[in-house]
This record gives sequence, C-alpha cells and structure tokens, in this order.
Amino acid sequence: MGSSFRLDLARERARGILLLLALVTIANQALPPAAGAARRAVPPVRAGASTTAPAEVVDDSTRAAQALVHEVRALYGGDDNFAAMDGIRYYVTFTIPGPDGAPVRTWTEAHYVWLKGEPRARIETVEDSSVVVVRGDTTLVRRGGAWVTDSTSVRAAREQALDAIYLARLPRNLIHPSIEGRQFEKAARGVPFTTRFRFLRDGVDRPPGTIVAVTFAPPTYSMRRLHTFDPRSNAWTLLDLEGDRSRYDWTWAERRTLRASDPAGEPGPVLWTATIQDLQIEGQMPIAVLYPPDAGAGVVTPPAKGR
Repeated sequence: MGSSFRLDLARERARGILLLLALVTIANQALPPAAGAARRAVPPVRAGASTTAPAEVVDDSTRAAQALVHEVRALYGGDDNFAAMDGIRYYVTFTIPGPDGAPVRTWTEAHYVWLKGEPRARIETVEDSSVVVVRGDTTLVRRGGAWVTDSTSVRAAREQALDAIYLARLPRNLIHPSIEGRQFEKAARGVPFTTRFRFLRDGVDRPPGTIVAVTFAPPTYSMRRLHTFDPRSNAWTLLDLEGDRSRYDWTWAERRTLRASDPAGEPGPVLWTATIQDLQIEGQMPIAVLYPPDAGAGVVTPPAKGR
C-alpha cells in the first residue's frame, strides 16, 4: 500500500509539472505582439551569411587612449562643424635638403582631400601638371600628358595620396575598435602626453602593422609629433607639426618636418620639409576633379590663390 501511495503521489507531481508548463506556454502566447516579439525575436540569418561574425574587442587601455582623442577632436572641427565639412584643399610646398641644408629639390602640389567616406583625393604637381586621382579602389596617374599604366608607379602614387588623406583625417581616424591604443603616461594639465596606436586590420587608413605614437602638447593640445613605423618601408620616421593655424574651428599645422628615426624616437636626418598654404575648408568639394577628361589637356587647374 505504501508503494502504491508513493506511485500515485509521483503521478500527481508529474501532472502538476505538465500543467505548469502548459500555463507558461499559454501566458506567452497571450502576450501583446510587441512584447512577445521583444522576448523571442532572433535576427534573421541571410542566405550564405556567417552565424559567427567576429566582434571587435576593445580593452581598457584602448578605451582610455581613444577617450583622450575624443577630448582633443574639438580642435579639428568639433562635431557640428566637422559634420558640415566635405573636405579641404590647399597648396603644399616640399623641399628636400642636401647634406649642408641647401635645397636639392623643391616643388609645389595642389591637394584636394575628402574628409569622410571612401578614400578620395586629387594631387596635382604645379611644376609639371602631373595628376594623381584616388577614388575608392581606383587610381589614375597622368604624367607628360598621358595616363600611366606601370603598376609600380601607380601604386607609389596611390600611397602618396592615401598618406595625404590619412594626415587630413587625423586625429578622428584613430578612433576605431580595430586600432589598439596605449597611453605612455598619464595625461596631466600643462605637459605633453603621447598615445600610441597600432593598426591591426585593413580598412582604417593605414596598412596593418603600422604603429603611430601621437604627441599632443599644450597650450591647445593639438598634435605636435607623429612617430611612425611604416611596414611598407620597414622604417621609423618622425613628423614634427608646427605653426598651428585655425579657421572655422579647424586646426592644422602650417609647417611639417619629416625626419628619419629609430624605435626610440630619436630624430635623424631631415627627409623633407613642407609648408601648407591657402588652406580652404569646403562644405561641398568639386567632384569634377575626380573625373579628369581622357584626352586633351587632362588637367583641372586648382582655384586661384586667395579665394
């Protein structure tokens, strides 16, 4: 009898569990459509799509380094002004010095650089009217009145244009989850601070393996120095940025000096100096300069200085 009683009790408990499960199911079905969807919604999987998309992992040191960039980005347009900027155009005069400091070569380029979206730039050398155009993955190079087809020359010209785009977009393009940031020392009022960034993946303005340490200095804490390792040349350089200028809350360095360097940041010989002139901020860039004609002069001249 005791055994029969225990069996009946077990059956009643099983019935109770089944009844509870049925009530929960009914309650879920009775929820309003929006509430039920919120509890049960699963994003649809597209045909052929991966169900294990990798997530970017940002460590605390990277967050701290990028937070400092957020603090200084107001010097480079501010959020509202930057949103209204399509790009910039300017002249830059380069000088390569000889061993005794006398110039070996001097030339001037007109740059059109888009600040957002896919890489877009036009670089025109004033002395010989050569043209380099980068439009996304497309690169056009015109020299001596003819389009260049040599892949080595085109690749070198593209890298030059991408360098100009990267510099124009600093420091905002340092804020990306795939760029690892490190703070060398604690930021303090009245003293410079340096933040190092390592580019780990494609698609963020620099080739993977690039390392750049950016020094911000008082009183404005704009960028003063870039200590860079370039994996393309396997070499370190030191770019000094001097002579801050400002227009419409946009700050840029009027003078630049590029030196060879070592991993410790010791300055070596000067590779070139550059002076920025007549920098103009554009709310709408002249898109025609990215589509030069295929015949004839083939050169769209830059706007007259002083505009």
